[in-house]
Amino acid sequence: MALSEKRRNRFFIPYVNIVSLLLVCISLLDKAVCIRISSQISDSVVDSPDRPLKSAVFALGSFWRSEAAFGCIHGVVRTTAGYAGGAKANPEYRNLGDHAESVQVEYDPRIVTYRQLLDVFWSSHDSRQVFGQGPDVGNQYRSCIFTNSTEETRLASTSKEREQLKSRSSIVTTQIQKLETFHRAEPDHQKFELKQHPFLIQLIGNMAEEELERSALATKLNGYAAELCPPRTQKQIDSRVNEIIRKDSDRKRKKDSVSSIDRTSEKSKEKKDDHSNKHRKKSKMASRDQVKASHILIKHQGSRRKASWKDPEGKIIMTTTREAAVEQLKSIREDIVSGKANFEDVATRVSDCSSAKRGGDLGPFGRGQMQKPFEEATYALKVGDISDIVDTESGVHIIKRTA
Repeated sequence: MALSEKRRNRFFIPYVNIVSLLLVCISLLDKAVCIRISSQISDSVVDSPDRPLKSAVFALGSFWRSEAAFGCIHGVVRTTAGYAGGAKANPEYRNLGDHAESVQVEYDPRIVTYRQLLDVFWSSHDSRQVFGQGPDVGNQYRSCIFTNSTEETRLASTSKEREQLKSRSSIVTTQIQKLETFHRAEPDHQKFELKQHPFLIQLIGNMAEEELERSALATKLNGYAAELCPPRTQKQIDSRVNEIIRKDSDRKRKKDSVSSIDRTSEKSKEKKDDHSNKHRKKSKMASRDQVKASHILIKHQGSRRKASWKDPEGKIIMTTTREAAVEQLKSIREDIVSGKANFEDVATRVSDCSSAKRGGDLGPFGRGQMQKPFEEATYALKVGDISDIVDTESGVHIIKRTA
């Protein structure tokens, strides 16, 4: 459903505010570089009694995209992917019964209202498609508003009537249903868009899974990773990320310079060598199971998310068959392998992943952080090798293992 830029960005945090709250955390020790975006509601106070939160539950297609759609809204504290609306006691992703993929939105009602969340709900999906969104067809992808009170039911019904009045050529299929139980989805499905960018996970300090799921910061960055924040905000955060990388490089160069001076003393040298050996052993243990890779992604009409930085509305992606995407990628791979083209240069120009801005570099990642076919293909490669075509729910890829 086509949306005007003005309407789509209406309830997102103004780019000036979010960028002004972007704090750079670069450790003076050998710890991970991290980026902290402090929303007006910090993680430490969101659950305090004097700051009561409300929650709303919506179903609007794939919960990966749905969770990200609410991430950048001013006043939303956290989001959780899950299942609702069915009778099955313990739904799972591969066996969810008659439940719908849903998102639970926890918000501060003093900052954002339920009515505003409803506006975002309607503007973030096609409510007139029967039991599905795009190629995701089935009961689990139905459109539904789950209400917690009589007032919410009234507001939902009024908003549905208003949505129907916009066009009488088709029927709004959205259901309005009292919420019985919201079942939290498996960890793999939480903050899914953010987890497709291991580099961002590193920048926020490699949070533990439970902390990541409940983090207001991760909630905001999940929206950013899905490119659902306003364009100017996306660019401003990109700029800050690049600044962090530059400052970290400067820090490492200064540290190396100090170390070379210390080596003038034999005694200091021996101590430093001993420390360095211990540090290398720790580093090897920490990174033993990690790999580093770059990739080129071509999306097609069967991709789970049909939009990219090159094609925000998905007009080209929606008309590209998987077969056409594979042929394009095969041609690209042949040019790279033959030496006619450079992997990083091609990734920058043609990859549908936001990692294109870094030449396709995904940074280091471990097992369980990528979709299974992507992970298995990467771990099977030797450093410097380029994979054959790899199919995932994101599209088709070629992968170059770099470390």
